Amino acid sequence: MQSKICVLQVIPNLDVSGASQGCVDVANFLSEKNYNSYILTHSGPKTSEVKDYNEKVFYASVNSKNPIKIFFNIIKIIKLIKKLNITIVHARSRAPAWSSYFACVVTGTKFITTFHGTYNFSNPLKKYYNSIMLKTNGTIAISEFINDHINNCYPTKNYNIRTISRGIDFNFFDPNNVKAQQVELIIKEFNIDYDAIKILLAGRITGWKGHKLLLQAISTIIKKTNHKFEIIFVGPDENYKLKNSLKNFANEHNLSKSLHFVGSRTDLNNFYSLADLVISASTDPEAFGRISVEAQAMGKFVIASNHGGSVETVNDGETGYLFENNNAEDLCKKIIDAISNEKYKSEKTSKACIAHVREKYSKIKMCEETVNFYKEVIN
Repeated sequence: MQSKICVLQVIPNLDVSGASQGCVDVANFLSEKNYNSYILTHSGPKTSEVKDYNEKVFYASVNSKNPIKIFFNIIKIIKLIKKLNITIVHARSRAPAWSSYFACVVTGTKFITTFHGTYNFSNPLKKYYNSIMLKTNGTIAISEFINDHINNCYPTKNYNIRTISRGIDFNFFDPNNVKAQQVELIIKEFNIDYDAIKILLAGRITGWKGHKLLLQAISTIIKKTNHKFEIIFVGPDENYKLKNSLKNFANEHNLSKSLHFVGSRTDLNNFYSLADLVISASTDPEAFGRISVEAQAMGKFVIASNHGGSVETVNDGETGYLFENNNAEDLCKKIIDAISNEKYKSEKTSKACIAHVREKYSKIKMCEETVNFYKEVIN
C-alpha cells in the first residue's frame, strides 16, 4: 500500500509554532519513507526545513479567512490534488480546512485535520466555523486534553478522533549535544549572571503566556529571600505594548537588570541548557505544551500551570510542579520549593525528566502514528 499514500498538508504559515514544526516533521518523515508528500502554505521561515522544499512546497493565501480567497484556494487545492495524485489532504487550521474540505468533496479525496487548539466558540457562528475540523474522514487530537475538549464541545456525532501526542527531536533536545562554548557566548551576549538562579520562559510575548505572572512571582520571592535571579524570555516579541508593560513592571520592582528579552532563536536547546528552572505559566490551557516537553528532554525541572496539556506532560512532584492556574502566589511557592529542595541541581530528577519524555514524546513516534492513521483512513 506504500505507493498509494500521497499527502498534501495545508497550513496557514510555516512559522515558529508547534503546528508548523509538526507539519515539517511529518513531511520529512514521509519523504524519508518514500511516500509522496507536499505542503500548501502562505509563507514562513520553516519552509526551508522541508526536504526538497523547492519541489514539495506550494504557495497560496491559505492563511486568509476571506471567503473569496477561500474559494480560490479550493480551486488551487483541486488542481494540486489532480496534478500530484493526492490521496489524502491534511489540514492544520480552520481557514485552510474549509478550502480543503470542499476540494476533497469535489475530487473524492480523503480529508483529515489536526485539532491544534481549543479555538474560540463564544457564539454559534464561531462554533460552526470551528466544526469544519470535524467534517472529516479522521481528526487528530494533539493531546487527551484536546480529545476531551472535542467530545465535550462537539458531542453530537460519532467522530473518528485519534489522539497523537506531539513529538520533539531528541537529537536536537539532548543535553549531551550542547557545546559549553555556545552557552558561554549567550552568557556574554546578554550579560547573564551565571551564579544567579536562571529562570526561563519560552514563548511568544502575548498576554496568555504568563510573562507578567512570572514577574509578579519573582518580585515576591525577592522580598522574601536572598536569592538572585536572571529571568530569560525567549520567543517572538513583536507585541511592543506588552513588552513595554513588562519592562515597566520590572523597573518598578527592581528586576530590570535581571530581565532579558532574547527574541526568536534557533538554538533554544542552548537556552534550556543554561536555565536552572523552566516555567510554563500560560493562563489559557496549552493544547499540548511543547515547551514543557522540550525542557524535560534537556533534563530540566519544569513548573507549569495545572491545566491543559501540561497535566499530561509533567509528572507533578517528579519531573516538575503544577501550580494553580493564574495564581502568582502559588507559582511563587512552587519556585521557592524547587529551589529549597534543589530540584534544578538533582541528577536523579534530571534523569527522570529525560526518561519520561523519551518514552512518550518522540518525533518518530508521532510521525509513525500519523502515517498509520493515514493508512487507516485511506483503507
